[in-house]
Amino acid sequence: MDTTSEFKKQEEAKPKWWVLFLTCAAVVLDGYDTVALGVSIPTIAKDWGVQPSFFTPALSLTSAGVALGYLAVGRLVARLGTRNVILSAVVVFTVGSLLTAWSTSIVELTILRFITGLGLGAVLPAAVSHATAVNPARLRQSIAVVVMTGISFGALIAGLTGSGIVGAFGWEWVFILGAIASGVLLPFLWFGLSGSQASDPLHEAPEAKHHASVARLFDASVRSRTLLLWAFSFLIFAVFYVFSSWLPTLLTSYGFSAGLAPLGSAALGIGSIVGAGVLIVGSRRFRMTSVLAGTSAVAITFLVVSAFLGPDKTLLLLVFGGVGLGLQAGMIGATALAVTLYPQATVTAGVGWAASLGRLGSVVGPIFGGVLIGFGVDTSFIVLSVCVPVIIALALVLVVGRITASRASTPTPTHQEKSPLASPRT
Repeated sequence: MDTTSEFKKQEEAKPKWWVLFLTCAAVVLDGYDTVALGVSIPTIAKDWGVQPSFFTPALSLTSAGVALGYLAVGRLVARLGTRNVILSAVVVFTVGSLLTAWSTSIVELTILRFITGLGLGAVLPAAVSHATAVNPARLRQSIAVVVMTGISFGALIAGLTGSGIVGAFGWEWVFILGAIASGVLLPFLWFGLSGSQASDPLHEAPEAKHHASVARLFDASVRSRTLLLWAFSFLIFAVFYVFSSWLPTLLTSYGFSAGLAPLGSAALGIGSIVGAGVLIVGSRRFRMTSVLAGTSAVAITFLVVSAFLGPDKTLLLLVFGGVGLGLQAGMIGATALAVTLYPQATVTAGVGWAASLGRLGSVVGPIFGGVLIGFGVDTSFIVLSVCVPVIIALALVLVVGRITASRASTPTPTHQEKSPLASPRT
């Protein structure tokens, strides 16, 4: 027996927990910085003497930068490797966050947040890819969910600490402390990931094959599912980012002070973490489409309740935690659903493009919320209005479930390509 080969197999079978910890930490900082501006807007608007709606371009271009970073990460990983992309992306959003603290106008703020968004967008997919690639295959799905949940932990930290930081030091320190934390993490990423470099399994196919697989998302057998999944992802992301960007501002209309308003982001983050757990547990017992329908219904219920609540601050935070639960589960679940909807050759393109359409929703969401706030629309009406896209998303995922269930019950010819990742619980 080749003892060297056997030893290597045993080593590969062992989870690399330090890699999981480091990549998750990078994503936590990503999540913190993503909501840092939303947490700070009530105070910045007061300091600069402008209306909160004036920050709509900054919020939207942050999301646009994230979307572009996500779309570019495939080519970057193919050239640089996942480790180097993670390091570079963390450097970009560390510098961008630090410079944000010294911005003096909305134009400066918008430009800096767009640049920061490029780094934020590249971190998550590179971190997920790296953590899953260097760990045993049996753990990859769970590891992917854990790393992705880091976004919610980051939002939670920003929400819990934002009010204290703003009150004690000023809004600038929300960004400065985030940059310091990222700077401290960088050497750990440099040395901790140095022995775990891996090629990205999601991007190791030749470029021509990649483009072919994108075209195959519109093959007759999967075209309808592709369009439905894209629409679902777009709508859920758009609504989530309305609240991720504007919830602290909206809460001021409920009587929250500028110092306490960031607790809304914390409530959203806690709900998001619970939502990820619900998704993991639920998907083991039910079809993914059924789980997503359920979480969408939860989001709708809590949105309606929040629109009619009085000034009870504790109850409001609990209700918006429920909103975060339903929406975050939908965001993560859309990616998991894409894995099961496509044949093996098109799984990568299916996952990537579904996520990209979600990122497009994250650009539109802040614009929609900012326009309504700018026109002085009542907060209750804003909350009720975003129920509409969630209701549509609920209907879409039910149709996906109906289509996949009917096709699963239809005998498949032996020559037809099937995905080894496909599951009856779609």
